[in-house]
Amino acid sequence: MSLARTDPIHDPIHDPIHGWSRPAPLIRRSDLVDGGADPDDIKRRLARGEWTRVRRGIYVPTDDLRHLSPRERHLLVIDAALLQANERSVLSHRSAAYRHGIDLLQPPPGAVEVTNPDGHAGHRRAGLHTYCAVLEPDEIVMMGRHRVTTVARTLVDLGRCRPFEEAVVATDHALGRALVTRAELTTAVARASRRPGVCAADRAVRFADGRAGSVGESASRVLIDRQSLPRPELQLAIHGRGGQVFAHCDFGWPEQRTVGEFDGAQKYGRLLRPGEPPGDRIFAEKVREDKIRELGWHVVRWTWSDLSDPRALADRIRRAIEFGAAQRPAHR
Repeated sequence: MSLARTDPIHDPIHDPIHGWSRPAPLIRRSDLVDGGADPDDIKRRLARGEWTRVRRGIYVPTDDLRHLSPRERHLLVIDAALLQANERSVLSHRSAAYRHGIDLLQPPPGAVEVTNPDGHAGHRRAGLHTYCAVLEPDEIVMMGRHRVTTVARTLVDLGRCRPFEEAVVATDHALGRALVTRAELTTAVARASRRPGVCAADRAVRFADGRAGSVGESASRVLIDRQSLPRPELQLAIHGRGGQVFAHCDFGWPEQRTVGEFDGAQKYGRLLRPGEPPGDRIFAEKVREDKIRELGWHVVRWTWSDLSDPRALADRIRRAIEFGAAQRPAHR
């Protein structure tokens, strides 16, 4: 049997959030063998690099794989895992969040996460983590050919099962992108009232704020709260001398005339206008900060590396707030 033809197993998948579409050119070994393919020919194609193994018994043409983004590659892994999962399984937890286009604190999990509403006990096997839980019909949506937990159910599951910081990052992003409403989250928490971890999920939902502009800003909010710093205003508007708003800062303590800015690796890339060199944007940010300081605000900045030492960062923010408060009378 010739193996030259490699029709996709799945229909093309379209992601309305990110605006891309792609085929899923997955090849199942079982289908090839059932069709009379020579198993040695399959091995040779893998050895020559013509095909790449996505999961045991599932391959993709290597040339097609090269053209996929990291996000599309992981969605391909999800497709492959669902081919081998129980047909009643529903994509859930971190994998569902990823499928919905929700930002996560950590890279996608190595094992695809699904929920089996008919099972009696969860289990783990290579590349697949299965939970068992009741799923109501309105807690499932179709995305492509797959069943996926709704955004609200997904976020509450993350709040129940994942660390607080991870749940807040995902919930902040979903609220900020209008993928879910607070009312939907409140309803989902109430439905989970008898499930383990619901109190943690409720706390994450209550803490979440869609005004956080990035994963780093969400992680920073959690750190500020844990370190018992004064709660900041998010996206604080800074007014010029004429009363016009000329800047928004990630965090603000107006009473102390202090603002905080999280500088992630992608921050300036998001701010770039079409055709604008990165250096121009960085210079514009410096000019913006100088203007903020001229108006009597104290500015403190931090990065991902600072978040890895919470106490040191908290001390720096606290000193900045104290300094800003001390300087305030001179700028009234």
